Amino acid sequence: MSQSVTKRALGEVRLKVAYKRPEALLSEYTRSIGRGGVTLQTQKSVPVGTRFVFEMYNPGVATPVEVMGEVVRVTPQANGRHVLTIKYDPGQDRGGLDAVLQRVFDLQESEKLRRYARIPLNVPALEEATPFAPPFFVRDLSRGGVGLEVEAPELPSSVKVGMPFLLEMELTLGTLMLHGEVAWTSAGGPEVLPTFGVNFNTLSPDTVERLEKLLSLESMPPPPWRARICFGMDAVMRVP
Repeated sequence: MSQSVTKRALGEVRLKVAYKRPEALLSEYTRSIGRGGVTLQTQKSVPVGTRFVFEMYNPGVATPVEVMGEVVRVTPQANGRHVLTIKYDPGQDRGGLDAVLQRVFDLQESEKLRRYARIPLNVPALEEATPFAPPFFVRDLSRGGVGLEVEAPELPSSVKVGMPFLLEMELTLGTLMLHGEVAWTSAGGPEVLPTFGVNFNTLSPDTVERLEKLLSLESMPPPPWRARICFGMDAVMRVP
């Protein structure tokens, strides 16, 4: 990833960022938009209300993905630098985003390693039924399943191959409920967090429609994005 900053007009700053892989671009896009903003440390202060335009490029796509941002807070630091709190707005122009999504679909289809193309999401997920459960993160999603990461030294006892699973997310179209079974697990390592994957069961037409909208990043709710998960009988009992 490389970046450059160009100030083109009073009150507006353009930040150009290049990503070698379209998946890396989408991963950063979903992480940033899902949080609703970002903090940047700069040598010079800028006024509150300054507009940022983040241009995200991938060599295989001619049109950049543009994300609009507005400085809502400026915090001076002891070292003379400043921390800018920037609120994001994904904007209305989807030309670049749709092109990057199509690039991901095309590349993964040509690899023929998976039945369905995966889209990175970066959504925190809470296991509400289990007190003191570690944080989970939805890392990628496809038409056939979902991959999750666990911020813990090891996988919880609830995560076993064959265990029923349910993922719930609130979208602009309503609640999305994806049910399936844990298909594989990975214990991780010293610098790698534990992960696991889920294969979805047969989904209703309504659920498939909502899933497709999510995969095209058209129906995400306002940030911060959140999801809920459960396992075992809790998942079975909540299946619609």
